[in-house]
Amino acid sequence: MSENKKFLSVEDLVVEYTSDGQIVHAVNGVSLSLERGKTLGLVGETGAGKTTIAKSILRILPDVGCKIKSGQVHLDETDLLKLPEHEMRKIRGNNISMIFQDPMTALNPVQRVGEQIAEVIRLHSDDKSHGYCEKRAKEMLEIVGIPAERYYEYPHQFSGGMKQRVVIAIALSCNPDLLLADEPTTALDVTIQAQVLDLIGDLRKKYNTAMLLITHDMGVVATVCDDVAVIYAGNIVEYGTKEQIFDHPSHPYTIGLFGAIPDMNEDEEWLHPIDGLPPDPTNLPEGCAFAPRCQYATDECRKGPIAMKKTADGHDCRCCHVGQLK
Repeated sequence: MSENKKFLSVEDLVVEYTSDGQIVHAVNGVSLSLERGKTLGLVGETGAGKTTIAKSILRILPDVGCKIKSGQVHLDETDLLKLPEHEMRKIRGNNISMIFQDPMTALNPVQRVGEQIAEVIRLHSDDKSHGYCEKRAKEMLEIVGIPAERYYEYPHQFSGGMKQRVVIAIALSCNPDLLLADEPTTALDVTIQAQVLDLIGDLRKKYNTAMLLITHDMGVVATVCDDVAVIYAGNIVEYGTKEQIFDHPSHPYTIGLFGAIPDMNEDEEWLHPIDGLPPDPTNLPEGCAFAPRCQYATDECRKGPIAMKKTADGHDCRCCHVGQLK
């Protein structure tokens, strides 16, 4: 298989939750793909469905009150959604790993950090001996910038940034093909954020690991990502390379996201947020889900599903007025 072949492919993914007798339309027909060694950024507001997409790929959604209604998730030629659970367990941690959002809660507080890394190695390695797993775990601590002698310490003895490094060590301990990173720097201060992003980038290049990065921070996207998918109300509204999205944002929601970022060269008294609130996922509007907040919305926007269209520079945008916005 060629190195640039798209080895992760998500097609028409639909995920629903049930809450208080109501159906929550969390993910509504998402399709995306990813090449080896590349990073795709999933960008959008809280509740847009970003984490649900990642958990669907890894198949760790709740067993009760949630279902993948339709769609396919292919890793190489394997449809992950059709694998029996015992086969999926071999994929998790080995082929696909996930960095969860909050390092403060991602680690077991009563287990030594080194043992938590060694546990993952033991599950997926041919050599399950205590000596090998401990040695490999210490190597992973060193790789993420933590002295090997801290193997025997507990999570409460680490700062937030160091805990996130441990979580990264766990995720990368078996050299996965795909890394799912769910806002990996949200709980960290700005200086530590930069260090963690640099670390993830270096390790990704070293192991040629592909990454799906979930974030709401356009600065993180600019630093890390090759491609960008902008998510709104459980669907992709704009999809292209980082350069296409940053240089030529075409969907009103994407334009609003960039407009909300402070310009250091302008003397502004107020920020420019997007007016309104995201729609109720139990009662999504007809047509474009962003129409109630959009200054460009017309009657056409409120009629039926909105198809993806090509912009002038060739990326995808789910809007009736592509190329017409000023």
